[in-house]
Amino acid sequence: MDKFATISARQIGPTFGAEVSGMPIHGDILPEHLMQFVALLHRYRVLVIPGANVAPGDLVAFSRRFGPLEIHARVDNTLPEHREIFCVGNVERDGMKASFSRGVEQWHADSSYRDVPSDASLFYGEIVPPEGGDTLFADATAAYRSLDPALRRRIEGLRAVHSLDSLRAWGARHNPDRPSQPMAQVAGFPPVSQPLVREHPATGAKSLYVCPAVISHIEGMDEEEGRALLDTLIAHITQPRFVYCHQWHQGDLVMWDNRAVLHTASLFDHERYQRLMYRTTIAGGAPALAH
Repeated sequence: MDKFATISARQIGPTFGAEVSGMPIHGDILPEHLMQFVALLHRYRVLVIPGANVAPGDLVAFSRRFGPLEIHARVDNTLPEHREIFCVGNVERDGMKASFSRGVEQWHADSSYRDVPSDASLFYGEIVPPEGGDTLFADATAAYRSLDPALRRRIEGLRAVHSLDSLRAWGARHNPDRPSQPMAQVAGFPPVSQPLVREHPATGAKSLYVCPAVISHIEGMDEEEGRALLDTLIAHITQPRFVYCHQWHQGDLVMWDNRAVLHTASLFDHERYQRLMYRTTIAGGAPALAH
């Protein structure tokens, strides 16, 4: 690819999301290209690069251009040769066992249980089933802007406690066939308070930060009232007018801004098909994504 090629974007979601072409991924990348790509991420919040066809090492190298990478709490589900890559699916090979859930998934932003949540994530389609296994994204920024003013005033300043132990308990109820996360790993991430409304450090835009399975409670509310409020907010965020569904093809690379969107997975026929996805996660406060 010509190193001076122009990066272009075509919006694919109702309020957000864009398909990007012309973005170099392998080898050296000009600072101008990186800045342009980050600007597109800030604008569209979800970027899709079809047919990226990246090897694990290339995925890690490309991801690191945006900032330090997290090692997932489920380290047993990472690639042995690239611990920065969290594996999702029903594939087990070469010392790697992907994280697989047969049951329902939940809307979330990655690593909300960390004291400083992740800035962004990249997801790569290594093995893609011919049907099912889609990833759905919800525009938490547009959803906030469209809130009823009274509800917006009600939630401004409220905080929720995000807990990896809450997520472990939720998984045990909804996905009993999935091995529980070891308590030693859970203990490494004590509960943390996060705002219900986040302000993006680069754009200044506000968005709803609602991860129902990870949130144990809303501070200052009893459990029933807090859960009712979360249900109201997630129902608003996940209306079709705010949702983009990505139907995967092998080799697709998708990057999203965890500070502005939520996501979840759809099911697929795991007895007929294989699915293997590679995820890298940009740690919070990444320099390249902060401006």
